Parts: sequence; structure tokens; C-alpha cells
Amino acid sequence: MISGLNPTLSEISKLKYEYRITKDIHSKGIVNVIDFLEYDNRYFLVKEDFRGETLKEYINKVFRVKLIDFLEISIQLANIVNDIHSQNIIHKDINPLNILINPETKEVKITDFSISTSLESEAQLPLDSKNIEGTPSYISPEQTGRINRCIDNRSDLYSLGITLYEMIAGNLPFCSNDLLELVHSHLTVEAKKPHEIVPEIPFVISLLIMKLMSKDADDRYQSALGLLHDLNICFRELSVSGRVNNFSLAQKDQSNKLYIPQKNLW
Repeated sequence: MISGLNPTLSEISKLKYEYRITKDIHSKGIVNVIDFLEYDNRYFLVKEDFRGETLKEYINKVFRVKLIDFLEISIQLANIVNDIHSQNIIHKDINPLNILINPETKEVKITDFSISTSLESEAQLPLDSKNIEGTPSYISPEQTGRINRCIDNRSDLYSLGITLYEMIAGNLPFCSNDLLELVHSHLTVEAKKPHEIVPEIPFVISLLIMKLMSKDADDRYQSALGLLHDLNICFRELSVSGRVNNFSLAQKDQSNKLYIPQKNLW
């Protein structure tokens, strides 16, 4: 819904855009849109009623998500992100406020496609540091507009990595109310590894999260499927033996890059 009377054309267009792009995504892991309505000069998106809370609210309640729950939630998110990417869409704003969770069943869904890009139908405008799209605490280095690199599906994987970090460590890797400080952190500051904050976190899961959060997109997981493979290994080991042993990450990872054109910044 756009609140208030007489919304701008830009606000209306943004809401219509979210409706168009979301209704064409086929995945049980997103919050579906049902209709776009206008009433009394107000505009509404009608969405499915998914009974839950934001993942941010859930994290704040439990502080640190239990390892088995963390893996169950992470596997679902990797599956959903793979669904989105397989339909040539980059979300561009994955974070715990845009993820809903049923606290009883642990089912999760991703929502808010208002700045997402469909590469089949939308030309992405160049970004710069004065017009950052996304939530600053979760954006990838290339989304800051400060490096000469295109945004692609691996930007979503970076944001997912920040989300997983917050889930298991109980806090964000980079905390600041200053936008430029956050941008600097995403570009150059190496976050403390999760197992250095919580020693009980298996070393390989800590490395998996840090790989997602690599500054260079080429060093990250290249696909959500590669991430999903490794998360499933962790889940199986924890379920069978009660522990997660070290193994080589990204052995089944393959590039499936979806590029958004970006101007040369330098």
C-alpha cells in the first residue's frame, strides 16, 4: 500500500512494478501477490496471507538461531534464491526484513521484489554511491556503486551470507548508522568469523558463510545450487552424528551468472 493521498507517479509505478515482477515468479517460497487495487486515490498490493513474522523479529527473539534450525532455514532460503535466479531475476534486497518465517514450522518465504530486476524485461539503470538500492547493512560491495563491477546473482548470495551470519552469530558483521562507514566495511573490512564469536559454530559452516561474504564476487559461491549442496551435507551430518565435520566447500558449485549492465565508474 502507498500511504496518504495523491501519491507520486514514481510511487505508483514502483508498486505496479513489484506487482508485475512478483506475479510472474513461480516458487512456493515467495509471498505471492494476488492483485493490484486502487481505491479512493490509494493504491494497494494484495498479497497472500502468510502467517508469520519477519526473520529479523525472529532473530531478535531467539538471539542466536539453534544450529539445526539455522540449517533448515538456510536450506529453504538457498532453494528459494535458486528458484528466483533460475527465472532470470535478481532480488537485490535479500535481508531478514524481507524474509517471513512461521516460528512454529520454521517455513520461510521471501517478499518485497520492489527493486528486483527481471533481465528479460527490465534494463537496470547504473548505480552510484548517491543512489544505493537495497538495505545498506546487507548490500554487496558491487551494489555500493564504488567498484567497477556489474551486479549479478552473486550479489544476492552476498546479502544472503550477511543474513546467515546474523542468524547464527546473533549480530551483523558490520554495524553502523553511518552509510559511508557501512560502504567502507563492505568494500574493505574483513568481518570476524562466526566461530570466533560463537565457538560452538562448526568451523566449516563459519567458512561457508565467509565464502558467501567474500569481497570479490569470483570468490563467493557462484550459484545458490552450489550453496544448497553444501548446506545439505551439513544438515545430514548434524542429523546423523550430531556434529558437522570439515569438508571441501563448493565442489558442486557452477557459475550461473545473471548480469545487470553497469556503467564504468572509473
